[in-house]
Amino acid sequence: MLWLMSTTLKRILLAAGFLFAAGGFFARGEDVQLRNRAVGLMNKASVVSQLQGCPCNVRTDVGFTATAADGSLQGGTYTRIRGNDGALREDLEYGDYAASSIVVSGEHGKSRGWDDPPYAAIKIRQLVPYSPGAFDESDVIEQIKDSSYGGRAAACIVFETVVGEQRLPGEACVDKENGTLLELRTGSRLFEYSGYSAVKGGLFPAQIVYRDGNFSLTADLKMTILDARDDEAFAIPADWSQGRFCKSFQIPVAKVAPQPRGEGAPDAPVTDVVVHLHVTPTGTVTGAQVLRPVRPDLDEAAVKLVNGWTFTPGTCEGHAQDFAIEAVVHFQGWRVKDGQ
Repeated sequence: MLWLMSTTLKRILLAAGFLFAAGGFFARGEDVQLRNRAVGLMNKASVVSQLQGCPCNVRTDVGFTATAADGSLQGGTYTRIRGNDGALREDLEYGDYAASSIVVSGEHGKSRGWDDPPYAAIKIRQLVPYSPGAFDESDVIEQIKDSSYGGRAAACIVFETVVGEQRLPGEACVDKENGTLLELRTGSRLFEYSGYSAVKGGLFPAQIVYRDGNFSLTADLKMTILDARDDEAFAIPADWSQGRFCKSFQIPVAKVAPQPRGEGAPDAPVTDVVVHLHVTPTGTVTGAQVLRPVRPDLDEAAVKLVNGWTFTPGTCEGHAQDFAIEAVVHFQGWRVKDGQ
């Protein structure tokens, strides 16, 4: 699945299938030369959007608006400072939510709420820093057509993602002139990139738009190369939660994690509910909450179900500890009941 994602080590989507690949696979019956051309276009999109002559001190300032849980639009900001030694500071505000994280010299400090962000906060961290994706073995390239997107001449790759019985139509449009990615559509998800400008030899978008069903997010970005490392920015406040950043870790593994009983025919539609939860050092679940409301009855049933799951605990440097993760609950054929 051609996918764009930037995650932390502790935030793992349990539904498999969102892993990057280098694009070297091809599907049975697929035109090899067509696939090679498609892979080459995506590879170029990655190459032209890389900083040159780094590691560098980079600051990214993001202002964004996104759909809140109640359906309204809320504003937020996300500031990301990456030091040339790998240190990382992140400050995120969205509506009433505000939290920060600093990773420096193997130490990790985080303010209250960092491990329990709203859905929009998770999405903005997946979108920034910007990086094009790549095709994997589930993607079947169908054609490459001359087109335009956002007023730019483009080469658009039409593909289909096949996972089991699921077939998702997709399209990726690349700027013919400079090779940047203009648009990616896969299933119900749409990513748009515009306003590219040069930063340290690479081209990066000034705006990213993401849409998926009734959720939308628009982000305006500004990248700045700093002359020197800002040491004060990486000083972890004493009142933050602190610990060692995991060099060797094992994510929690589900031991007992049943899915809801299916209703209707075997081909009945499936509705997914994503639940944010904590897996404790003993493998139990706490703090389960729906990240993005789908339907009141399904949201309630998903939280109730997940609260009963058990895991082999996650570990950091061999020691069991609390992990914040996301899990997907699949409801097949569940119809809206009368009065709901």
